[in-house]
Amino acid sequence: MQVIHTTLKIPSKGYKKILSLLNKKGQARLIGGCVRDALLEKSSYDIDIATNLIPDEVTNILLKANIKTIQTGLKFGTITAILNKEKFEITTLRKDIECNGRHAKVVFTDDFAEDAARRDFTINALSYCPFKNEIYDYFEGFKDLQQENVVFIGEALDRIKEDYLRILRFFRFSSYYANQLDDDIFKACKALKDGLKTLSRERIKSEMDKIIVSKRAAQILKAMFEIGILELIFSIQNYEIKFFEQSKALELATNYALLLYNLKNINSKLLLDWKFARQEVIQILSIINFLNDAECDIKKIWFEKKNYKEYLLAASIIGKLNHSQVKEFIHKYDALLRPKFQVNGNDLLNMNIEKKEIGAKLEYLKNFWIEQDFKPSKLELLEKL
Repeated sequence: MQVIHTTLKIPSKGYKKILSLLNKKGQARLIGGCVRDALLEKSSYDIDIATNLIPDEVTNILLKANIKTIQTGLKFGTITAILNKEKFEITTLRKDIECNGRHAKVVFTDDFAEDAARRDFTINALSYCPFKNEIYDYFEGFKDLQQENVVFIGEALDRIKEDYLRILRFFRFSSYYANQLDDDIFKACKALKDGLKTLSRERIKSEMDKIIVSKRAAQILKAMFEIGILELIFSIQNYEIKFFEQSKALELATNYALLLYNLKNINSKLLLDWKFARQEVIQILSIINFLNDAECDIKKIWFEKKNYKEYLLAASIIGKLNHSQVKEFIHKYDALLRPKFQVNGNDLLNMNIEKKEIGAKLEYLKNFWIEQDFKPSKLELLEKL
């Protein structure tokens, strides 16, 4: 083990109080992502604490200090402490005794080294004591962090077989912390990718959400496509790297729309089965429909969608709209108040138009109104019928 003497800037006001209380009865350190990101001078607001105290002991200590606790993952040894609206996940040190490719069976331990050994990547196994200003590095994670390497603790094939989600976690962490993919791990991911079929769609979706919006999404998704992971997860048989080389500032749903744009027979049932939220499904399909629309009516999308820029930028990325045209439109329209379409269903009923025709007639009038730059009056529109 290497001990690194340094002071880390942790973006939390209450973590020292929590650690101080726990250290009076046992040992407790910051662990994982908050340590890793602090070393890179990045802000991480997920403050995780590892301790040799068991959950009941942790709960009793904090309750005596009037700190609220929630038993969020008691069977895994985790409770959440809430101090001044800050949340801290506190987990008892553990070691794995059985793995089935999805979840590990664990027992508590009082050894920080054993707890570190069960973590996936070396850069995630760093722990920190702010009172001693010491980082504890059991697997050369500090060096890997400096050299931008994402590597497993131990043999990649063995660690992946313990939990196949680690395939996606490898790509996710590489997209944020690596300058290139480790070749041996990449080969292991290819060899074991079918293990992803055993995982819940929720776990897969959670990892994909983080990959698809990362700065290196274009390259990482390309690598995943090359070894068949995108096809396995989303049935994707075509991947356009150029889409993601330009999509870094777009919303999550827009990135998914670009990823799934070439997929045949995309529909709401399929997306819901893949565990997209209902609002995400609506947004993704709406953008894909816009991209597939031969006309790409930009005035209509500006009028109907508050996030119209996502639609226009996506259309620009795939080449349906000219980039300078989009830029000019946004400059002209972005600050304008959207006019109100004055015609409604009652107006048409009063004209003795049959109910079954009202929807189509309103759509026709609205489209004409938009084409005329929103200028026709209500009377002029009704005269069109």
